[in-house]
Amino acid sequence: MSLALFNTPERSLVQLLQYITNNYFTMGRSVLITYPDKSLHYTTRSVKTLLPKSQQICHIDVAGETLRIFNENLRWATQTIGTNIETLSLGENFQTDDIHNNYIVFVTALEHEYIDKIVDAVSSIVDNTALTTTNNPRGRWVIVISDQHLQSYSDLAMGILTEIYETYYIYDVLILMPDIKSGIIQKGKYVEHEDVNNISKDSYLLYSWLPFHVDGKQPILFDEWIIDEQNSSQSLGRNLFPPKLPPKGISINLTVSPLGSKLSMVGKGNFTDDEGMIRYKYEGPEVNAMAMIAEHLNLSLRYGPSPSLEKKNVERIAEAVTPVALGEVDIAIGGLPLHPQLLPFLDFTHPYYLSGVNWFVPCPKPYPRLKRISETFPVSVWCLFALVIILTALVTLFQSKFNKISEIGTYQSGVMCFYCMWAVILGVSVPNIPRTFSVRCLFLLFVWYAFVMNMLFQTFFTSYLVDPGIIDQVHTLEELIESDITMGYPKMGDMYFFQDKSDPILIKMHNRSEDIPYDALETIISKIIVDKNYAALLEEIYPEHLAKTMMHSKPLCYLDDRFYTLYVSVFLKKHIPISGIFKACAHRLIEGGLVVKEVNDMKETWNFKISPYAKAYDDGDDEYFVFSVHHLMIGFYALAAGITLSSVLLVLEHFHFWLFTKLRK
Repeated sequence: MSLALFNTPERSLVQLLQYITNNYFTMGRSVLITYPDKSLHYTTRSVKTLLPKSQQICHIDVAGETLRIFNENLRWATQTIGTNIETLSLGENFQTDDIHNNYIVFVTALEHEYIDKIVDAVSSIVDNTALTTTNNPRGRWVIVISDQHLQSYSDLAMGILTEIYETYYIYDVLILMPDIKSGIIQKGKYVEHEDVNNISKDSYLLYSWLPFHVDGKQPILFDEWIIDEQNSSQSLGRNLFPPKLPPKGISINLTVSPLGSKLSMVGKGNFTDDEGMIRYKYEGPEVNAMAMIAEHLNLSLRYGPSPSLEKKNVERIAEAVTPVALGEVDIAIGGLPLHPQLLPFLDFTHPYYLSGVNWFVPCPKPYPRLKRISETFPVSVWCLFALVIILTALVTLFQSKFNKISEIGTYQSGVMCFYCMWAVILGVSVPNIPRTFSVRCLFLLFVWYAFVMNMLFQTFFTSYLVDPGIIDQVHTLEELIESDITMGYPKMGDMYFFQDKSDPILIKMHNRSEDIPYDALETIISKIIVDKNYAALLEEIYPEHLAKTMMHSKPLCYLDDRFYTLYVSVFLKKHIPISGIFKACAHRLIEGGLVVKEVNDMKETWNFKISPYAKAYDDGDDEYFVFSVHHLMIGFYALAAGITLSSVLLVLEHFHFWLFTKLRK
């Protein structure tokens, strides 16, 4: 239908929608145009008798012309929806994964023009839109009311705004209502339609509100669109979509569902507020971070009770999150991990802390020093070393006896050749230096060989004295499963730990592990760290706390790869209006490192909270030491043994010399 065939109100309405689209709709994002619900009793143009035909408004024609403008002139992606249409009508540029930012809702004239009937009609149409996967309550909504001669424009606007906000959390709304011979804005003031003496022109009243500003939760007549046959225009030129959420000064009360714990969110009693409600106090890094956000946005946080610590952890998480998913509570905090199954029901901030679940395993024992030193060179190296000494002595003897040039007598004896080679190995002087060139070259090569071997042995010897190393540690889940270490984890957490039931490694892990209760954590950690005969799959923060406060001299060991990463976040009620600015403020807090600082400060305090039971786990062997002369005792023992043996040999040589001298006489 050509725009020229429209009557003046219809043509003016199309121009108004085009003006709003060009100036206020988000460019590049699709527009959803909705039709009325067929279950309601609408009038048609043929039976509408309140006004002459030239002043009636047909929403079907207006919607069709609006679609044509979007598709042909503006080339925007569009989608139409309504319960009286069996399938969705998609524009040529529309993508199914597109999230709408712009909405136009047409509500046609009803047979009974009562406010509650019109509000129900709007709610029914918006309800159809809310069921789509591309629904976006944060988008900009334009609601076109076709009814005329309404009882009260402001009451109708308030009814529509309140209904769709409380039901669907939609607040950025502009309502267009035809005021045919009913009223006008003169000099910035609205004149009610009963004052017929001031009527000058027909217009569309443009109503909206500022629900989060002071005294803004009431209908506000932003402007009028003057209906004119030649040139329809906005009366005052005001901004039709001002920011509904101020960056600060919101002054909203938010209820918080906390997941209390003994570490990161500790309960500190309760009190009765001014309204007679019982409120609870908590302390911890997340509470401090929430306080910073609340102070920045001028929010008031009201904490509720935490699930009982006696319950299982999975049950406690479900109890804290469920009220938020049902819309009964605004926020949930307390080390809550993200999970794919919660995405359709909740909104989330950016993860502010990365924790995880890992297999804690017994730490490896230090290697015995004497055993490590004895294994400096393997047996094969020692055998080859001895063979080199023997072969060098034999070659030296052969060259000395069969050389054309006579060699000194020392190297013509097999015993003396072996003695000289042994002296070179020990680093002491030989009785005589070889005379011939060939024997000297062989002797020099053997000296270099002995020097290198001595340097290698002394290097390994000293390093093993300082740190003999450790017995092989378990590094992977496969190694842990194949070992003889007893395994266990809380099997109530299988929804996190055992998601892929087709993985053979996880199946073996599940079958080999025993179920451990949450309240036996201290006993389990003792088995891992002290007894070194157990491995457990646990959240990292609790073993770390126990190790620092009760077993501060014991290190914690775990597998190289984290079994499951937990992205800790704040859970928000779905489509809560402050979601955007809340998440933006939280993201800046995270980027600034303030949340991580709060967590690190909490962990730092653990070093000063040593439990009185800590000595029961301290056996005095911390497996760390300072290198001192004591660790060189084996070297001194070897030196003493060498001196003793040399002294004995010296005495025996003197005795041998004295005895043979006496016998000769």
